[in-house]
Amino acid sequence: MRTGSLFSVAVAIGLFCGWSVTSASAQQAGKQKDKSGKSDSDSFRLTQATEKKETTKIKEERPGVKKETTVKTEEKAGGRETKTTVKTKEETTTERTTVVEEVTDQYAYREVSDFFNVREANSSVTKGEWEFEVGAAWVTASDHTDDDVSLSFSLKYGITDCLFVELEVLPINFGDGGDQGNGDLALIVFNQFLGETDSLPAIAGWAEMRIPSGDGSSGVDGTFHANITKSIINPCFRVHLEGFVETANGQRGAGGGAASLTSRSFFFGPSESRGEDRRHFQWGLGPGFDYQFDPCTLGLINYINRSSEEEGHHNQNILELGVVRELNPCQHLKAAVDVGLDGNDETPNLAAKLLWSIDIK
Repeated sequence: MRTGSLFSVAVAIGLFCGWSVTSASAQQAGKQKDKSGKSDSDSFRLTQATEKKETTKIKEERPGVKKETTVKTEEKAGGRETKTTVKTKEETTTERTTVVEEVTDQYAYREVSDFFNVREANSSVTKGEWEFEVGAAWVTASDHTDDDVSLSFSLKYGITDCLFVELEVLPINFGDGGDQGNGDLALIVFNQFLGETDSLPAIAGWAEMRIPSGDGSSGVDGTFHANITKSIINPCFRVHLEGFVETANGQRGAGGGAASLTSRSFFFGPSESRGEDRRHFQWGLGPGFDYQFDPCTLGLINYINRSSEEEGHHNQNILELGVVRELNPCQHLKAAVDVGLDGNDETPNLAAKLLWSIDIK
């Protein structure tokens, strides 16, 4: 049964990747044809950076006629003879003017990535761009077990302006001994299907697969996310919506810790949990809001309601407060606090997260 689940997840991920590449290629062709509308193909940082657009104007004056008169006098034997020669010269003046304009994309990416519980629908990187991230987290659970401290790493690469792939080392837990699943990887494929306009929201979908490469881990989990982002009132204030479904087929570590991809940033699950009790179909849904206070600072608030990791437990309800700060156009610092609202043993009582990212192109 586990082999069948692995095959099903792999086929689903493969189909999604093929669909994403086809969709991204179509979007690229459309963008090349449409040069009059706003472009969402460039990844702008939190500063809503501008792109330079050069326009060459050619001004051509109407041809003018310039007359030159030459008087020649010739003497002949019978007397003096005068000849007048008129030369006509046409001149055309061409003037070329190059105007450099700075165009701001008000619907650009603003660093609200999957580090947060609800991300934005804009692509994190552009074509040919790399992004490296280092994250750290601390969490105290509602079941009064020991606190968890972890580190995580990820690397993104932009295949097109709307499609990227990411390889992530899932949180490495410290202080709890072996069999924690340390070393598990996640493969992510993200595609932005629609860029935001004045009337339409940005829409994206992404799939991720947990690879059980860690200590004592088993099974392969697959998750599909759908995201919507729309600016309201003014471009500084945006609303997001994220939903996901997950097929859970294994666990992180032989100790039975939960392996949910959707909570990988801060939570490993109760230590006494067993893999056979894990809920095989999981889901979650929640809104998010962000506001850009200044060109370098953005604040956000998210809420997510998701199914429990184990059978017989009620849903998890998590409130998140976060901030993004631009250090320079290529580096950003992100921080968030998660607060459990339900007292469930699986829900974090309080969690703090920090992430540093750098873009390389």
